[in-house]
Amino acid sequence: MDAFRKRYGDDPDVCHHPAIRNTEACFQSSALAVRLAQEFGSRLHILHITTEKELQLFEDKPMNEKHITSEVTVSHLLFCDDDYSTLGSRIKCNPSIKTKSDRDALRKAITTNMIDTIGTDHAPHLLSEKQGGAFKAVSGMPMIQFSLVNMLELAEQGVLTIEQVVEKMCHAPARLFQIEQRGFIRPDYKADLVLIHPDKPWKVCQENILSKCQWSPMEGHTFKAKVEKTFVNGHLVYDDGRVDADYRGAMLTFNR
Repeated sequence: MDAFRKRYGDDPDVCHHPAIRNTEACFQSSALAVRLAQEFGSRLHILHITTEKELQLFEDKPMNEKHITSEVTVSHLLFCDDDYSTLGSRIKCNPSIKTKSDRDALRKAITTNMIDTIGTDHAPHLLSEKQGGAFKAVSGMPMIQFSLVNMLELAEQGVLTIEQVVEKMCHAPARLFQIEQRGFIRPDYKADLVLIHPDKPWKVCQENILSKCQWSPMEGHTFKAKVEKTFVNGHLVYDDGRVDADYRGAMLTFNR
């Protein structure tokens, strides 16, 4: 038990979370939803695909030719069950983080039309709520601040291209949900823009975490790319660490 605790920290049983919310549970749940959508001719978008087995439920063809689409989160593209040994319940989320082979299959799928969008599932629980291992620690992690830089890092590693990052995180969600004037840099579209410095290394620490929960599973990690400015509707809301908390965005409209 001492060796087990040394490997998994204060929450040694968190490594059992993928066994509790396992591959078969994920597959059966997604397969049921797909079967019902096919039976009734319904439009279906399944969130948080986490297993290689689930990929057989989807088609590798353009999104506008499909009635059943899917999404994977940044967290499931980054972590695998080996990471419980260092991060413990900080990476406990639902569906659970699975194996390296599952993660690698998801990474491959986002380079095709098998998976259509990449999401964040941002969940800024307090660190005190993340205690208690597989059975008591709340699920979810605060990832939205680090979603783009993580994907750019995967692009730097050759996992996918920058163009695919833009497609899966910007263009495809706007087209999928038929959001008006968003997701593209075009005339008459809302100026939702982010300015990236591609070679400005920075290390994640508590002081530069913007979420009020003040922790991240990325703490201690050094990114090469850095977000310098963010514009919402053409308004500068983030400027090199400074947030304009007085500005509020506009209501989304849809072309449905």
